[in-house]
Amino acid sequence: MITNTPRRIVNVWYILTQVFLIGIFVPSWIGMDGMDGGFGLSFLAGFMALLGIIIIFVYRSRAKQLDKILSGEGQIASWRYSPEEWKRFVVADFEAEKKLKRNLFLMVCVISVIIGIVLMLVVQNPIVIIIIAGLLVVVAIPAFWAPRYRFRKLEHSEAESLISERGVIVGKMFHLWTGLGARLDAVTLENSSDLSILVFQYSIPTRNGRQDEIARVPIPYGKLSEANWIVNHFNTLPL
Repeated sequence: MITNTPRRIVNVWYILTQVFLIGIFVPSWIGMDGMDGGFGLSFLAGFMALLGIIIIFVYRSRAKQLDKILSGEGQIASWRYSPEEWKRFVVADFEAEKKLKRNLFLMVCVISVIIGIVLMLVVQNPIVIIIIAGLLVVVAIPAFWAPRYRFRKLEHSEAESLISERGVIVGKMFHLWTGLGARLDAVTLENSSDLSILVFQYSIPTRNGRQDEIARVPIPYGKLSEANWIVNHFNTLPL
């Protein structure tokens, strides 16, 4: 059964944000001197309250969109899978994500090495090597961790998916391309000998430009003609 995880996140952060807002004034209420840590505690509580407001703003928007999808608004298809179909998909998705993240990491490595060589020639300071190495470690962690997190989440999900005009839900994975500047860029169909997958490419705005994301939806046995109709449907819309 698909549940609204963003809604639960919003509810939790509503409570936490209220606690942090109260925490801003606690040092003065208990008579703690500002120079003895009162200012620091108030600042930390204020920072966490601000973070909570941002999280609530982002996830409340996602929760509202997910509520609409789960209510059937704009629904295009709802599919369930046999255990064998789901297992094949989870493994295929993991391999595709590993390859994608590995290629991105290698590209960052190449660019970082080139920049490092140029900086070494200009600055001639060994600190450049440490900075580049640190950057590569920071990039390597999500590149290694993200595909495995996605694999575990799908592995422990119900074998079901839901496709709508606003986004798709695949197991416990929620992909949204409506609101907050997100957009759907392309929809394609990938066929292999034992698995067919709908691929939704969308992007979301970030501080450094747009970030590309991919949602993969396995096509159950006997649903290939419906999947082709879905591809044509989305490709006739202004993306």
